[in-house]
Parts: sequence; structure tokens; C-alpha cells
Amino acid sequence: MGFPLKNLLGGIKYRTRKMFHRPFRIFDIGWLEEKRLKHQADTSIKQHLYKGKYNIYFRDAPEFMVSIQELFIDELYKFKPETTRPKIIDCGSYIGTSILYFKTNYPQAIVTGFEPDATNYSLLSRNLEGWGFQDIQVVNAAIWINNDGITFNSAGNMSSKIEAGGNDAADMKKVKTVRLNELLNEPVDFLKIDIEGAELPVLKDCSDKLKNVKNLFVEYHGKFEKPSELNDILDILLKNNFKYCVREGNVSHPRPFWDKDEKFEHDMLLNIFAFRD
Repeated sequence: MGFPLKNLLGGIKYRTRKMFHRPFRIFDIGWLEEKRLKHQADTSIKQHLYKGKYNIYFRDAPEFMVSIQELFIDELYKFKPETTRPKIIDCGSYIGTSILYFKTNYPQAIVTGFEPDATNYSLLSRNLEGWGFQDIQVVNAAIWINNDGITFNSAGNMSSKIEAGGNDAADMKKVKTVRLNELLNEPVDFLKIDIEGAELPVLKDCSDKLKNVKNLFVEYHGKFEKPSELNDILDILLKNNFKYCVREGNVSHPRPFWDKDEKFEHDMLLNIFAFRD
């Protein structure tokens, strides 16, 4: 039996559509710029203009492209607010692309952002100054389980993280911390937690306050040798009457049975979407 003409035409149509599909155009990034940014290795300050009025300064071009993919193309943080002035807490604001997404989609939102890395925070502040948004507060501090400060690995990119063990290596710095528990005494419409591996202790510490949160996004950074951590996070969500959806955020081990002994910073990167009816 010959190959059906309908299947052949369908395959041609699919390949043609894929060839001309340029999702980054939604963020005013053309085909050539997309290719260049995805493979640009230098960390000098770069600039991109969005919608003709939002200048964005960034250093790591591939990371910048990842954030645009997640926020403006995949719209991971899109939610249905119950008020015209939703309250949003953004834990891990990076250079401000998440805040740009929130304010361009929910203009009346009240946003509080936290970014502990000094390099990221400098770009975040510079970006916010030029955007002209109202009702935004950003804090140069890490979200944690107390306000006592903590040792922090400042990588100047998305990989910066808390070192709760108190590592005193030369590239470690002491940063200010803010206890998330104390920010959840009133209703929060959207809480984003992207804090590079510190999510479980923070969620444990504020578990009794999560009843005030309507929508919760957690980026979970897991290790194979700590299998109970994900269960603990999901248990916290269930105890607070959240429904949830878990999706893989990035593939570290494409063949887990074969690749399980490969060494990565995190073996699992999962996006957890928790919500109420």
C-alpha cells in the first residue's frame, strides 16, 4: 500500500509551519537575534527593547532567552485574579523579567520582589527605573526561614543560591534574608517561589500561612539522593487544600536509568502549579 497523499501533505504542512514558526517574535526578537542570543557566551551588559518602550538590560543571553520562553511564550505564571489589584510576591526576581510579565499582564497588580544576588539586583533596579511601573517594591535579600542573614553563592545569574550549610569559600557572601512566613499574614493572589533549592525549608516554615495564598508556583530543584523532599512539598500543598499540577521544567537526565549517575547541580527541575477552586 502506498503512502497516503493526505499524510504526505500533512507532513509537508507540519514541516513548513515549524520552519516559519518564530515564537520569540511575541517579544520583538527576530530570527537572527534569536539564534545569536541563544548561543552568545559573553557576559557583557546587553540591551533589548520590548514593545518599543521597555528596555531590558541583561548579561547572560541564553538565560535571558529561557526566561522569555517561560514567561512570555509559555506563560507559566498566567492566572485568573479575583480582583483588579492582585497582590503578587515574587521570590527570585532575577533581572525583573517576571515583574515585567506581571505588570504588563496585570497593570494594577501590587508586586513585591526579592533578589539576593547583587549583580542580578543591579540589573533589576536599572530595568525597573526605566519601565515606569507603579506599585512595585523590590528588596535585595534572600527569602528564607528567618531574618538573620545567610551565606549565599553569588553567581551573577539564575544559579545563585543559598548555602544553608555555611560554606565559607571565597565566592560566598553573607546576604540579608527575609522570612516569607511574615509576609503571608494577609491574602496573596500569586506567590512565586524560585529560590534554587531552598524551597522545602521555606515552605515548611510558612506552611501554616499558605492558607492565605490563592495561587502558588514552586520551581523544585531535586536530587536523587533526597527522594522525600518532593513528597514533603506535595504533602504541604495537600494539607493546605491546594490542587496541583507537576511538570518537568528542564531535562537533566534524558535517559534516567542510564544517566542516573551523571553529576548535575540538580537531578530534577520541576514546575509545581498549586491552586484553589
